[in-house]
Order: sequence, then C-alpha cells, then structure tokens
Amino acid sequence: MKDSQGRTVERLKLQRAALADFGLFAFQCADIDELLNRASALVAGALEVSFAKVLEHHPEKGEMLIRGGVNWQPGVVGHESFGDDEKSPGGYALKCDHPVISRDMKMENRFDIPEVLVRHGVKSMVNVVIVGKDVPYGVLEVDDQKSRDFSEDDVAFLRTYANLLAAAVERVRLHQRLTITARDQSLVAREMGHRVRNLLGIVRALASQPFTNNQTVEEFRQGFVGRLQALSVAESLLFESKDERVDLMTLSQKILAPHQRDEKPNITIEGVALALPQRQSRMFGLALHELATNATKYGALGAADGTVSLKWYVEGETPVDSQLTLIWQEADGPEIVPPQRKGFGTRLLNEVVAHELNGKAELIYGERGLCYRLKFPIRASYDD
Repeated sequence: MKDSQGRTVERLKLQRAALADFGLFAFQCADIDELLNRASALVAGALEVSFAKVLEHHPEKGEMLIRGGVNWQPGVVGHESFGDDEKSPGGYALKCDHPVISRDMKMENRFDIPEVLVRHGVKSMVNVVIVGKDVPYGVLEVDDQKSRDFSEDDVAFLRTYANLLAAAVERVRLHQRLTITARDQSLVAREMGHRVRNLLGIVRALASQPFTNNQTVEEFRQGFVGRLQALSVAESLLFESKDERVDLMTLSQKILAPHQRDEKPNITIEGVALALPQRQSRMFGLALHELATNATKYGALGAADGTVSLKWYVEGETPVDSQLTLIWQEADGPEIVPPQRKGFGTRLLNEVVAHELNGKAELIYGERGLCYRLKFPIRASYDD
C-alpha cells in the first residue's frame, strides 16, 4: 500500500509539473507543430506511457491526422491518419464526447484497432476530446505497450490537460491569423505608398508647368485645380474598386458630367466594357478632362449646337497584344485652327499622356472640329 501510495504521489507530482511546464511553453510557442509535439512529450512523461499523440480532426475529409506525437516510428506523425467514425478509437471518442478508456486491446470490441497501433505493440490507451471554439479540434490519445488500468485521477488529468491544450491551440491559431493580417496590412501599406508616390509624381509634374505669356495666375490656378479634380475622380473609383481597376464608362461619365447638358445632350459615350489599372485610369481621366475643358473654352462644347462623340474600342487577338484606341470627335463648333504655340494642355494630350501610357496620341484640327486619337497597350502585365 505504501509503495502504491508513494507511486501515486510521484505521478501526481509529474502531472502537476507537466501542466505547469506546458502552460509556460504554450504561452511562448507560436508554431502549431511544436506545440502539439511538446504537448505529447510532456503528457507521455507525466503518465509514464510509451506513446502519446494528438489527432487533428478534418471533418471535410472524414479523417483524423496524427498531427503531433512522441516516440512513434518515422513517417507516422504528420502522415498517418484514421477515419473519424466510430470504427477508430479517436472517432469513437469524438462521437461519444467523453473519455474512452481501453485497458486491454485484446478485449476491445467497440472499434477497430488501427494497424499503426498494432505495429507499435500498443495494448492500452485513453482518448480524450480536445475541445474547440465551435467544433472539437481533435483528440488527445495516450498509448502504452502494456495493459494498464488507468485511474480516475489519470483520466481527470488528461481532461484538464486536453482543455489546456485546446486553449493553447486557439491562441496559436489567433497568433497566426494576426500575423497574416499584419503581413497583409504591411503589403497594403507598401502598395499605398507606391500609389501615393506615383500620384504625387503626377501632381508635381502638373504643378511645375511654367506660366505662358498670356496666362494669369487665376487661370493657372483654375487649370491646376481642375486637373487635380480629374485625378481625384479616378482615385475615388480606384478606392471603391475591389481589384483596383476603374471601369472606363463610369470614369468617362463622371469626368464629363459637368460638361453634359440636361435638356439637350451634347456628349455621347460608347465603348466596350473595360477596366483599367491605376496609372492608365489616371491618365485616361486627365486626357478626358483636358479635352472637355478645351472644348468648353474653344471648341464644340462652347457652342450652342456643338457636340462631342467619345468612343473607344480594343484591337488585338490576345491580352498580350491588345491595344485600346480612344477617339474624341467634336462637331458643329467654331472653326478650329492649330495653335501657333503649344500650351501645357496641348503638350499634356500629345506628349505626357501618350508617354505615361506607352502609346501614341494625335490631335487633328479638322473642318468638323477637333479630333483626338489615343492608342495604348492594355496588356495585363502593364507596369502600374
């Protein structure tokens, strides 16, 4: 009796030490495999059994994977799995939702004994459920190579240990989710920085244009503010978009809305459904703003019967060689003559926009009115 009592006291000390050691380790650990392997090693030592393992439940596959364990042959942990139905020890414990004790495998008739246990000479075991936030995480199982009469204290310890393990698993999972979120936020921050640098580069280029001889400060200010508003429209649409691409029809309608007449529509817009990435949508919006502003001051949109037709279409058999062609055609406005000196608006349309889009632009001063043609590649690999 004395020896038995002494053995019981010693085992209780081992179990208390295992709970304390695992609690400290679980607080510091951030890797699920390290956590489960350490949990298996400590519980095996506390109960003085040959093996221990953690079965991770995968209900979508109908199986339980040996995710962690100690003393198993190579190739078992992380590879071997059992069914999650009543035919396996772990599955039986899940269905019963209470500890399942097998003191002698030869007498077991509630479920089948997995081949891996037979191969390792397992003769007795205990399975306890590892609870989860919504569904059980799996099962903690201890196995011994001798027949053993596990006591109520042993089972109570295992249940406490499994609950502690469940909390530790949830903490590691939360840590991993937060790490992924932080990484995603870092990527978003870098992308935002890239976008802001590109946008500020455009703004700086717009602000650095010199005054022309016949331009007042107020005219320069109005032109600059108008171009910023066009950029703002494109940026707003980019932020609203899930894939950070802007629908051309929506962008065109918003840019040209201030110049459209309600009683007698003077602008028609038509083109294939298409969405452009950041840089392309910005420059497309700037070009439309410049065309509309010039047409209001000097062209068809400033005339009572003047009209504008905006069209675009895509050419190319594959996404790699696809090109977008935009045509802005004015009609029934005042007579248009080429300017003697190129202002910033003309340079913006002919040079800046075309250069930024890696395309070609052309201003045609025809009898019917100004015509602007812009052609640029829209391949998916375009560097934004």
